[in-house]
Amino acid sequence: MIYQRHIPEDELLFIQLETLMQNGRVATLISQLIGVVSTLLVFWQYLSPVVMLAWASACLVFLLLHQLYISNALADRRYQSNPRRVYWQLIIGTAIAGAIWSAAYIYAASRVPITMQYMFLLLIVMITIFSMGYSIVIREYFLVYVFTSLWPIAWWTLVHYWDHTYNFLIGFMLLAFCALLVSLSDRVYQSFRNMVSLNWERESITRELSELTGSLRERNRELRDARRQLTDLANIDDLTGLGNRRMINTVLQDEINRARRTGISIAVILVDVDYFKNYNDNYGHPAGDIVLKRLAELMRRASNRAGEMVGRYGGEEFILILPGASRSSALRTAKRLKQLVVDENIPHAKSEVADHITISQGLASVVPGTDMNPDELVKRADTALYLAKGKGRNAIVFDSPVQVEESLNR
Repeated sequence: MIYQRHIPEDELLFIQLETLMQNGRVATLISQLIGVVSTLLVFWQYLSPVVMLAWASACLVFLLLHQLYISNALADRRYQSNPRRVYWQLIIGTAIAGAIWSAAYIYAASRVPITMQYMFLLLIVMITIFSMGYSIVIREYFLVYVFTSLWPIAWWTLVHYWDHTYNFLIGFMLLAFCALLVSLSDRVYQSFRNMVSLNWERESITRELSELTGSLRERNRELRDARRQLTDLANIDDLTGLGNRRMINTVLQDEINRARRTGISIAVILVDVDYFKNYNDNYGHPAGDIVLKRLAELMRRASNRAGEMVGRYGGEEFILILPGASRSSALRTAKRLKQLVVDENIPHAKSEVADHITISQGLASVVPGTDMNPDELVKRADTALYLAKGKGRNAIVFDSPVQVEESLNR
């Protein structure tokens, strides 16, 4: 496998530009607007209203033009088509923003009380610190802002140390603060760059693997389809399309385990077609196969709740697995199935019960214990089916003798 080990510089640049413009434009606008409003409130009574309004208007125009440029650059994806140009335009923009604040401070320093002057300086420092969080994705962008906003103020304060007692100390502290920001910005930028490079390398490896293994995925899909078809052939009854005994045992074991965990009941209905041998002898096996298909469809209609399953247990015997069904719910399903079979009115001249196809049903509904297994549950339903046949067929019987009597009474 061959892939690029390091992200190309141009690609890294437009990732940085996109991140900066996407995440920083709103924060930049809000922080700068808060700074402008705060400056007006602080200096309104000390400076000329005309000067203040002119400065604020110039700031607002600059901010709006800057935001408009960023929005257009994002919409046109200019940071991809011409990243170097966008880079330098952003650098120029942040230099102007920083110069606005340093110029405002130098202008106001000799015209406002020292307390207001220091409050304004604190405001500029706070805006600079806030901008570090989103502008550090391009180190030069942040450093240009620092060296156009705080750096000129620091040197101006040092040069005019005689104007106020603490000017020299403040100037020295500002220079130290700028040095600290430069050091921190380098570390944060390197961390961001490493994170971007690492993500890019991972995506590059993934992309290469995806391209190299495309044919393998296709072959795996074909193998899964073939395996699924084989599984269906092994679990589906060819005649009716219902699950065969293998699937029945698997589903029944899963549902018993689930019922045991949740403490709910599970019901099984074992269905037998009355005098089906006589039907085959009279109408022929092809006609008997058609009847089994029609009965399978009726059973699907009778068991229409999610999770319920119908299977062909063998010959003319079918099974309905009803997860969560109580005895009364299972009885309703059995009655519904019986009525569907009656309504279907499939002629059966050799039946000893009626002139149409009828079914006998054995029901078992339990909350399985730890020793319950599929064979035991089916055996209980089979016992009930045996009793139904003994009652003259075309009957519905529960596995419990008490329930047999209650079913007959109902």
